[in-house]
Amino acid sequence: MANPKSADPGEEISPEHQKYADSKQQQMESGAAYRGDRGQYMKSGRQQKEEEKTAKKAARPAGPPLSRREFLNYAWGAALGIVLVEAGVATYLFALPRFKEGEFGGTFPLGTGTSMPPIDAPPVRNLEGQFWLSNDTDGVRALYRVCTHLGCLYEWKDQTFRFECPCHGSKFVKDGQYIEGPAPRSLDQFKMQKLVNGQVVDETTTGGQALTVDPNAEYVVDTGVVIKGQSV
Repeated sequence: MANPKSADPGEEISPEHQKYADSKQQQMESGAAYRGDRGQYMKSGRQQKEEEKTAKKAARPAGPPLSRREFLNYAWGAALGIVLVEAGVATYLFALPRFKEGEFGGTFPLGTGTSMPPIDAPPVRNLEGQFWLSNDTDGVRALYRVCTHLGCLYEWKDQTFRFECPCHGSKFVKDGQYIEGPAPRSLDQFKMQKLVNGQVVDETTTGGQALTVDPNAEYVVDTGVVIKGQSV
C-alpha cells in the first residue's frame, strides 16, 4: 500500500485519513521506520537489537547445578573468611589501650611493712587497684598495670623473672625499668605513701622511686595519681 500523501493546505481530509496521518506521525516520532511497500510500521534498529538480546538471554540454557564438591569448597571458603575477620577484629581490640590514667582513682591500704611481698618473691598483682606490688632491695613500689606503649595489660613471667607485654613485646625488670621493645619509657607507678602513727613520712614523687619497708609503718597506694616512668 502506498504512503498516504499529505493534504494540501486548505484541502479538507476525511477523518480516516487524518487518523492514519496522526498514527504515522506518532510512530515516526517514537523511532520506527515506515515501510511504504508493505503499508506498515517497522521497529527501529535499537528496538530490534534490544529484543534480540532479550530473546538470546531467554534461549540460553541454564548452567549445570553445583556439585557437592563445589558447594563444600564455597562453604569452607566462606567459613574461613569469617574466622579470619573475627581473628583480625579480636587482635585489633586486644591491642587497643584498655585503661586511662587515674581510671581506678582511690586509695588502697596495704597494711604494715610485714605484709609486703618478700624481696626475692615475684610481684603481687592487685586486681582491684590494677597495680603490681613489687618489692626489691631498694624498697616497695606500686607499678601501674598498663604498658607504657599502647596501654595493653602486661604480665609477670616467672620463667624470665620479668614483666612482658603480650601485645608488642615490651619487657621490664621487676622494679619496672625498661629492658627492650617499643615502649617509650619505664613502667608508670601509682603514688604510694608510708605512714607512721597516721602521719605521712615518705611518699612516691618520681618514677622509679621505691619506699623503704618498715615493719611498723603502714602503706597506702593512691591510684588517683600516676607518676610517669623514666624515658628511655
